[in-house]
Amino acid sequence: MIDPTRIHDPDAGYYRITAERRFNYLQLDPDHTIRLVWQALPVTCPMCGADTGLTLVMERAAQPVIEVLCPARHEWPEHLIDPGHFTAWADMRWTTPNWDMYWILEAGFGEEPPPPLDLVEEIPQAARIITRTLAREAKKRARRRVRKVKKKARNVAYSPVAALIRTAWAIQAGIPQETPAPVRTKGKQAPGPKIPSVAKYRAAYGMPAPVKGPACLVCEDKGRIVAPGLDVTCTECEGPAAAALAAAERKAARARAGGSAAGSPRPDGAKAGADGQRGSSINP
Repeated sequence: MIDPTRIHDPDAGYYRITAERRFNYLQLDPDHTIRLVWQALPVTCPMCGADTGLTLVMERAAQPVIEVLCPARHEWPEHLIDPGHFTAWADMRWTTPNWDMYWILEAGFGEEPPPPLDLVEEIPQAARIITRTLAREAKKRARRRVRKVKKKARNVAYSPVAALIRTAWAIQAGIPQETPAPVRTKGKQAPGPKIPSVAKYRAAYGMPAPVKGPACLVCEDKGRIVAPGLDVTCTECEGPAAAALAAAERKAARARAGGSAAGSPRPDGAKAGADGQRGSSINP
């Protein structure tokens, strides 16, 4: 009796093979007595005559007889199949091949090979199938893209209507309206508490202002390089006089442009002092 739950395991000595096509066994040809000629005969069911879809089972530990099961669930022992031929064929197909028994394949033992492909008919048919598949996928992508564009346009068109409906529902349900958050503009500080500058924090804590170092590290803003036996003009900077003149020119330019807060002329004729307060106007 064939166990339907047991699987093919050649290492354990259990063979279970299902042949989709006809399975042939070898038998000596009685018409040839001088030399050996093998005939390849198909295995058929003695009850229904089925010769395809047969399941062949053999276990080495038990009596080496091939049990056959047909698609109609008819089961019988097939004594015409040589167990040695069957195990050699199964080993050559799934495990380590035995090349000494390769002659049984040449004689026709085992499952019949599939019919040869008709390339003249199969290649154009495969090309047509691939072309139809690619065209179908391209149509799907195009329809998906059109649906996405339509959905986006519909959402943009109906967004004001949806906002009005949501507002009406909120008013009807008595839900308080939330104030929209202010839109932050790039470059402007969001509304909130004004943060003092670092200078005011430093003045509040009594911290001294950082000492600004010299602009020219070669002469330390002196304009000349002085050393024992050396007194030359610095070529890395313009000197303190030129730097002061450039600062004065910049200050005058800011005053002319109205961008300086200290020392710039007021519209009423007053002049801001060093403390930033308005001084009295002087009439000539």
